[in-house]
Amino acid sequence: MSGLSHRSVFTALHNLDCIVASDIGCYTLAVLPPFEAGDTCVCMGASIGVGLGLRHALPPEQASRVVSTLGDSTFIHSGITGLVEMVYNPPKTGHVVIILDNGTTAMTGLQEHPGTGRTLEHQPTGKIVIEDLVRSLGISSVHVTDPTINPAAFQELVAESLRRGDLTVIVARRNCLLAEGKIKEYERYAAATRWRRIALSSRIKSGPSTCLNACLNLTGGHVLQACGRTLGLSF
Repeated sequence: MSGLSHRSVFTALHNLDCIVASDIGCYTLAVLPPFEAGDTCVCMGASIGVGLGLRHALPPEQASRVVSTLGDSTFIHSGITGLVEMVYNPPKTGHVVIILDNGTTAMTGLQEHPGTGRTLEHQPTGKIVIEDLVRSLGISSVHVTDPTINPAAFQELVAESLRRGDLTVIVARRNCLLAEGKIKEYERYAAATRWRRIALSSRIKSGPSTCLNACLNLTGGHVLQACGRTLGLSF
């Protein structure tokens, strides 16, 4: 896990002596030293259900240390029902779920999933925004953060969430280092495609002058060259 954003997450869980219900993904390696922050791993998407079971079954002083961790693709695949159960049958000590959102399906080859906003062919499509989905289930304590920016602050966020005893979801968001370059490339392509459509519509309605001004205002001009090639304009 050297260099991964997950390091900050599992360093915090190790330092806080958490009982970690983990899941299927590259972060499963956190069971190994130096983190040793993975106490269960059953099957894909099971971390939330197992964590809730531990919260219900363990004595309060142990139950209050339980955290569930799973990745973004695992959450979309089979973790959502666990959150439904968390809302429907909440433990007395609350629960903390950390969704490790690295923007891809890293363990099996960097495939897209419904949370990336891209098809398997990397074309733009509808996107499930994880934090919006979580809030829609009635969970009000939702935090979205990059754990690598300030690891100490992230650790304090987890510690405070455990102390509060609420139902809390933390989305730890940072793109996988292996996928970062490709993700930026896909995002640039999607942005250029969107603004080409806007520019074409604007040109048809109001002429190239309005098209140019709109593109400069909205994008700072960094898709003008691509737009020009597509529309046959010279900027």
